Amino acid sequence: MLGPRVLVAALGVPLLLGTAVKGGWWFLLLVMAVAFIGLMEFYRMAERLKVKPLIPVGLVGGLLFIIAAYFNNGPAAWPGLVLTVGMLVFFLALFPRMTPADVAVTILGSWYVGGLLAFLPLLRLLPRGVEILILTLIMTWANDTGAYFCGRLFGRRHPWPSLSPGKTWAGAIGGLMSTLAVAETFGQHLLPFFSGWVLAGWALLTSIAAQAGDLIESGFKRQAGVKDSGTILPGHGGILDRFDSLLLVAPVVYYYLAFFLTKME
Repeated sequence: MLGPRVLVAALGVPLLLGTAVKGGWWFLLLVMAVAFIGLMEFYRMAERLKVKPLIPVGLVGGLLFIIAAYFNNGPAAWPGLVLTVGMLVFFLALFPRMTPADVAVTILGSWYVGGLLAFLPLLRLLPRGVEILILTLIMTWANDTGAYFCGRLFGRRHPWPSLSPGKTWAGAIGGLMSTLAVAETFGQHLLPFFSGWVLAGWALLTSIAAQAGDLIESGFKRQAGVKDSGTILPGHGGILDRFDSLLLVAPVVYYYLAFFLTKME
């Protein structure tokens, strides 16, 4: 399985970094494509739990979060309002075929996938957004890589055996150390106006958010009784399996850096 994993990474990483550098519509469309597939994976898992999300509405809502945030140049609340009110109207129109659980899962999927992925284009729109986005991606990948190899080599204690038996304390620490190393090594060159302490805080939050995002998606999969969220990426699983970390990293890093950038103006 290592061969397909390496091949997908060799193709996917340059695509993601290239569109991140290009920015604009190129990156927006890529994030929307990722969100569309991720939403389908989320709702398919929900269906295994005997929930019936209104998938077309959830897809539109999730993509609307991304589009609205991009053109607003910041988080937009109105898509959530439109989605919530719309789903309540559908609940009345389809009663009793639609249950409150169906409504809740439809809204959750849109927020979880579309609402959180919307922060990736927003990172690109920050001052020095190219460098910020690239460094965020590299730190997230460094966390995943460090956690994987340190967990395999030194992992003994499993803090969440029922949730994700493969996760270990050694892996968590290895992911954090890898993220810190990348932040201090590349951050000083890409974003020299950030102090070492700001970069260290960025790395700490990135590592915590990435590992939490991975555990959250593991919980969804375990409840649904599936090993992977999908099969679109050979050797990796689904889109959510590859972007679960970034789902939490993107908003956490956005608000963290927006605070410091505002102070520097």
